[in-house]
Amino acid sequence: MINTFPHRQSGLSLVELMIAITLSLLLIAGVLQIFLSSKQTYSTNNALSRVQESGRFAMDFLTQDIRNTGYKGQCMGEPKNHGVTEVLWRLDDPIEGWNDVETRPAQLPDTPAGTPVEGTDAILIKFAAGPEEMAAASSNTATNQTIDLGTNASGVAEHAITLISDAISCDLFRNTAATNATSVARAAGSEWTHDYTDITEVLPLQNTTYYIRANSNGRPNSLVRQRLGVKNNNPNWLDPEELVDGVEDMQIQYGIAGLDRQVTDYVTADDVTDWGNVVAVRINLLVVSADTNVVPEDQVIAFNGDDVTIANRRLAQVFSTTIGIRNRLP
Repeated sequence: MINTFPHRQSGLSLVELMIAITLSLLLIAGVLQIFLSSKQTYSTNNALSRVQESGRFAMDFLTQDIRNTGYKGQCMGEPKNHGVTEVLWRLDDPIEGWNDVETRPAQLPDTPAGTPVEGTDAILIKFAAGPEEMAAASSNTATNQTIDLGTNASGVAEHAITLISDAISCDLFRNTAATNATSVARAAGSEWTHDYTDITEVLPLQNTTYYIRANSNGRPNSLVRQRLGVKNNNPNWLDPEELVDGVEDMQIQYGIAGLDRQVTDYVTADDVTDWGNVVAVRINLLVVSADTNVVPEDQVIAFNGDDVTIANRRLAQVFSTTIGIRNRLP
């Protein structure tokens, strides 16, 4: 008699089990590969976004100040100086740069405190800028130390180096009036150039130095700004401001004008013989990502005429722009 009942399976054979494990491993490996690939793509795209953002912000900071180099409001000539002896607190020679700096005392003896990264460039920019024009009181006289601004707040701190100007002339002085008062004042001494009794500009000096600073804890370099202000009740250089991290290097060339005030050549700071002939500035920034291991291998970037290897598999990009100095262009 033949048994017609179906055979009931009582388990898996060793061969079936091995096949199942192999298929599962292949499936898991595929999922892991997709996950790791997606993670790497996300890390790279995120690093690229941060680098582009850093480059844009750095260029915006530099461009805004460089364009205003030497700005003095309505003042067309040199302002009358009321006891401002420190050259860095004046507006003469409003731009100066240093090429491939070494240690700060060697090549930047007259700039604000701070140590730029060796081999990078630094730049000093001077200009005066402040609130909108305001109507000064009609009772002001050149002999009076205080200039009454009517109901207008000066927007100037006490002890700040300040430029006051109108269509006639201008004066540079240390403000002895209270911060943001409705007047400005100078110390006793020589008279103002004239009576300020009409539309007037009161402009605090915005002198600024930009350079590249090294960071600790494995962070890439940063673009740093140091500005003139009031510190300890005296005009002084304020503490350095870290503007943008990831700016590894900054190289600057200066456009030299010919007789027609058109740029004839771009040179480094070492080759500038007369800073009064500089009418444009060309900035090149090498910006790297803060995150490491975001590209498959170390990048090699062409920068400043050399091939630069970017360590730790950081993502890097070069940003370049040319900025005209508005007050010197034809």
